[in-house]
Amino acid sequence: MWDILDKIATVAQIITFLVFTGGIGLLLTRATRYKRRIRKALEKGKGLEVALAVSLKPNENVRGHVEAFLKEKGIEMEITEINADGVSLNTLPELRKKFVAEKRWLTSRGVSEVHLFYEGPVAVAFFLADVLNNWVPVYVYHFSREGGYECWGLLTESIERMATEELVREVSKDA
Repeated sequence: MWDILDKIATVAQIITFLVFTGGIGLLLTRATRYKRRIRKALEKGKGLEVALAVSLKPNENVRGHVEAFLKEKGIEMEITEINADGVSLNTLPELRKKFVAEKRWLTSRGVSEVHLFYEGPVAVAFFLADVLNNWVPVYVYHFSREGGYECWGLLTESIERMATEELVREVSKDA
């Protein structure tokens, strides 16, 4: 009886290992594909590209870091700023109006791409993301003290939808 249970356990372990390995492979493939799409989109350079530097901490400004990053990467683009000396629950509605006004101004200038460099409370980042969503491609950059800025991905839903539609076409071809 124990021999049968031992064989069943061994088969279950092998199946679990195969499913785990397949899942890791699928995850790595999708991550690589997503990075490739971001790189391709970053290289296109059509229309007006703008770096949006948002500084919401008192007595701090990210413009210098953004300028250094763009210069280091050899990227030339206009930098627009939204600055506030701290944020509170009382100042939030006015700050959201600033976000909307900046978006309208950039839209009127024909912006085709925004590179977002944000420094401030995470909760306020949700309000900013709400304003910028479903607009032009918005690339979100993360600042780490060791390596500087790095692109973490796209914010806009339309690009995600396009990528999903492309993935559906690829899968339906294989079927």
